Amino acid sequence: MRVLISATPGIGHVFPIVPLAWALRVSGHEVLVATGGDGLAVKDAGLAVEDVCPGTDAVGLAMRTFGEHPELAAEWGTTDRSDFDANQRFYGRLMSHQTDLVNRYVDIARRFRPDAVVYSSLGAPGLIAAAKLGVPAVEHGYGLTRTTQYADRVRAWNTELFDRHEVDLPSRMHYIDVAPPSLVDQAPNGWKMRYVPYNGGTVVPAWLAAPAERPRIAVTLGTTAPAFDGLGQLDRVLELAPDVDAEFVLALGSADAGRLGTLPDNVRVVEWVPLNLLLRTSAGMIHHGGSGSTLAALDAGVPQILMPDEGDRHVNARAVAAAGAGLSVPSEELTKDAVDALLHDRGLRSAAAGIGAEMRSMPSPFAFEQRLEEIVRG
Repeated sequence: MRVLISATPGIGHVFPIVPLAWALRVSGHEVLVATGGDGLAVKDAGLAVEDVCPGTDAVGLAMRTFGEHPELAAEWGTTDRSDFDANQRFYGRLMSHQTDLVNRYVDIARRFRPDAVVYSSLGAPGLIAAAKLGVPAVEHGYGLTRTTQYADRVRAWNTELFDRHEVDLPSRMHYIDVAPPSLVDQAPNGWKMRYVPYNGGTVVPAWLAAPAERPRIAVTLGTTAPAFDGLGQLDRVLELAPDVDAEFVLALGSADAGRLGTLPDNVRVVEWVPLNLLLRTSAGMIHHGGSGSTLAALDAGVPQILMPDEGDRHVNARAVAAAGAGLSVPSEELTKDAVDALLHDRGLRSAAAGIGAEMRSMPSPFAFEQRLEEIVRG
């Protein structure tokens, strides 16, 4: 069986699919990943990958489109970024102007001739490629937002793209849901599958291999947010850090830490460290509310403070806070009391551990590999 993974250019969309890709490869199937930007790091997972946007990334594509269509840049400035639907409608309009990008996804699919296309949630190119080839399309969820009801909306938001390729939605559509059932209101319309964090590999640094001398708090803004919005969300964290008896580890990836100025003595900055590895030695995590960060903390049974700023990050923050596994706090309103609760509140820790256990009880990616074979056979 040949499976094409069509993922939006970016780590946050392609890394969640790696465990399924591994299950497929170990079972003897051929897998090709189509993505771009920092998502090309998926090659380090031992997967074949083709670049859909050579020389640029998701941020570069957006900036170029804004330059060519100033009206879109103005619309983005007035979009309610806290509303998931509003964000997705805008991204649909943005995608409709990225003709070359979508064409590359389709060209890769035509050459590879997959038996099925697995695509990252809300990804129009994967739907178009599956429709053109007449093969099943499988949406792979990546967070706590139920997107199974969005297919018709994706079609409407990307009308120009679908019409340009003379296709409608694929006739066979299926869904993988990785959200812990206790954290979402709606029942899943697809198959439940355990979220297994994949954050890349590393040679474990000595400081991480040794026992922490005091409680450790992992801090991240993910891979995309700093490129769009900078590191301003960390200002309040750094302001509070000297008064907290803990080590703060800022995992910033490629972001320029020099912009943060002089750091407190109990703050360590690292460029890239696998988040799941860092969380093994952490008492809690502070982050922007991204799906990968949220689910990695839940999988580790670690309480978290989410500082959401747009789209599905608000969905994630509300769900985690409602479950008692963390706190949702705007970055500028973060307090020492909130950070102390992250370290010492037994209720937060118990709820987080319970959700981690729930996640580990969900079917593994290998279970879906068998279902995918059945889907392809029809």
